[in-house]
Amino acid sequence: MIVILAPLGAQTKNPFDGNRAEIDVGRGIFRIYCSPCHGIKADGGRGPDLTLAAANDEGLFKIITSGIEGTEMPSYGDRMDADSIWRLVAYIRSAARKETSPVRGSASNGEKLFWGKGGCGNCHRAGQRGSRMAPDLSMIGRSRSAGFLRESMTGPNATISPGYNTIAVETSDGRKISGVQRAYDAFSAQFVDAKDNYYSFLREEVKSMTREVKSMMPSYSKSLSAQELNDLVVYMGTLRGAK
Repeated sequence: MIVILAPLGAQTKNPFDGNRAEIDVGRGIFRIYCSPCHGIKADGGRGPDLTLAAANDEGLFKIITSGIEGTEMPSYGDRMDADSIWRLVAYIRSAARKETSPVRGSASNGEKLFWGKGGCGNCHRAGQRGSRMAPDLSMIGRSRSAGFLRESMTGPNATISPGYNTIAVETSDGRKISGVQRAYDAFSAQFVDAKDNYYSFLREEVKSMTREVKSMMPSYSKSLSAQELNDLVVYMGTLRGAK
């Protein structure tokens, strides 16, 4: 069987737009290839929330076909034909949120919490400020829903960004050091702690070295009020990169 791979720019209009049968096929393709990163309902996980996708149909087609350089998004143009990719686009469009309840909060107070009481800037970066220990949040408002942002603050272990596991080391002299993974293998570990200190250890040099699939980020479910969480969510929703 000869498979004709998706040519870029060959078509700009989705031939399956609104076709429920083809959308269902797209849902099946999505669950196999896309849900491990984008969630079973396309509402985000390791990867962005696609129910908020801003690109038009042609833009989505090109992203799926060619991937996004510098990110974990691979290209699928060499694995799927054009029709399969258009079915994926049709499903993503069908999953887009038609109705959303706006979060009621103060972005200005959320910004104060981010850099103050919440301590978010001690680990995260937003624009030109903050730390590079945890994922950069400079454009988080473009790729995550309000619900995801709230859940990440109240249950941070539910979804951990790839490469941000926790490394814990006990040195030969009994010191216990932990931080966010930068590299890890059978022989060594490199990580960064909350003060931006970089560590590199060989396994043979320390008493113990473990990697845990958990976040160093604390839960804010008790330390922040419901309104403070709303304020933070609203503020992070404004983080959309340079304008």
